[in-house]
Amino acid sequence: MDQRFEAEYNTWLAKHISESRGERLRRLKYRHGFGEKLLLQQAWWPVVESLEFLYPEYELITPDGQYYYPDFVYIRPPQPTCLEADSFSSHARDADRDTFARGLDRQNEIEFANCHILRFSIDKLKEDPLSCQQHIRRMLEQWYEEEQPDLLALPLYQREIVRLAIRTVSPITVTMVCECLGKNRKFVYKQIDELVKTKWLEPASGAQRVRSYKLVSRGFVR
Repeated sequence: MDQRFEAEYNTWLAKHISESRGERLRRLKYRHGFGEKLLLQQAWWPVVESLEFLYPEYELITPDGQYYYPDFVYIRPPQPTCLEADSFSSHARDADRDTFARGLDRQNEIEFANCHILRFSIDKLKEDPLSCQQHIRRMLEQWYEEEQPDLLALPLYQREIVRLAIRTVSPITVTMVCECLGKNRKFVYKQIDELVKTKWLEPASGAQRVRSYKLVSRGFVR
């Protein structure tokens, strides 16, 4: 258990509960639970290491007076991003044509509110958090033009290898890096070795002979 996350999460959630009223307060007390916390714990926190700018059960109101409460809204310029944790079992249990239509209407209204949206399945958060973290990294880079200062300080080819790892959902291989950089395997192995030594990458598979690499969680710095 990440004790720092637990402390930050509890303080953050208590703050939003104290500041909320009406339906949002009810949802924070009784509906904000396992799936929502799992999204933060497995996908968000390993990348960002902060809950700043993140609002749980944020209230969106449509022009015709409908209310929607995304699990989280990340509020930063140039536009907000909604993040949602979806349970397959609850969707399957409640599935009917009207429920399906309401779900589509909900997503459309979020888009009309000028928000990006990212959705994560609870199963994926449990079984493959790395790919969920990759989506958060891509969100920060592509929608908020955010890169870590120490990434910009890396040599050019090492920087491009890290960016490839950020863009790619699965761990990267030497072959992938060779194709990306247009360089031979000897050169690529040397660059990857440096990135492992400086704690940017770590082995993702293989015991005696490493076959792939993944990013080390470092936390985005603003």
